[in-house]
Amino acid sequence: MKINQVGLFGKFNDNSVADAVTEVRSVLEQNQIRVLLGSTTSMDIPGERIDTQSRPLSELIDIAIVVGGDGTMLNAARNLAEHDVPTVGVNLGRLGFLTDIALQDFASGMDSILLGSYHLEPRTMLQTTVMLGEEQVFSGISLNDTVVSKGNTGRLIEFEIRADGQFVSHPRSDGIIVATPTGSTAYSLSAGGPIIYPNLPVLSMAPICPHTLSNRPIILGEETEIELSKLKVAETHANVALDGLISFQLDGSETVLIRKAAKKLLMIRMNHHNHFETLQSKLGWNG
Repeated sequence: MKINQVGLFGKFNDNSVADAVTEVRSVLEQNQIRVLLGSTTSMDIPGERIDTQSRPLSELIDIAIVVGGDGTMLNAARNLAEHDVPTVGVNLGRLGFLTDIALQDFASGMDSILLGSYHLEPRTMLQTTVMLGEEQVFSGISLNDTVVSKGNTGRLIEFEIRADGQFVSHPRSDGIIVATPTGSTAYSLSAGGPIIYPNLPVLSMAPICPHTLSNRPIILGEETEIELSKLKVAETHANVALDGLISFQLDGSETVLIRKAAKKLLMIRMNHHNHFETLQSKLGWNG
């Protein structure tokens, strides 16, 4: 893949990453690559911007570079996946499961990309739709997970779960996490969900603090449509949240539908990338 133009997406509206964005841009321009700043990048950081262009994103940039932490990647992923733009992350955060090139290694990492020493890793995303009767009242895309939770109350909520129309359970809990393999190392992991290898075509469904201890995480095929309904909310609204970034309040009369999104995020991985080494490093498996 010939790379002539790159979209540079900085931490959402945060000019504290200006030095890092400038450093990355300098490396790109030294390689005769045009740099356009993406929509997440703070307006305080000067430069030519994607938003001022009249052409579609897929025609404007060959790849996207996300500078920040995993949260920055989650913020940018929805738009980038929609346009089939290959994406690589430069990590300025803590864990960095998604943005795994360290800033100090960016120049050598970019050399590898320009030499073609990388592969594309399609990452499943979720499409979540909230229905009120026959009316769609909310819809959104997430890379990590969709979470239905009890909201601002100390009491449990109840709801019915169906998978492809088949009744699964009617749990009482703090909520439920439906996660992609990418999201299996995020909130789902802290709730006792399994770690899933990134390219497996599956989804996980993990309860949050279930009242019944036998209510355990379950793995489903990624083509499964999950339906959450008959929600009983205690004193206040429940919430549906996508990647912890976008949320919608539920009063109990809605049905939440979760399925695989039509598009996948195309993540750029170096050929030497080893997922197990990432787990060892980020989760402290080596003691």
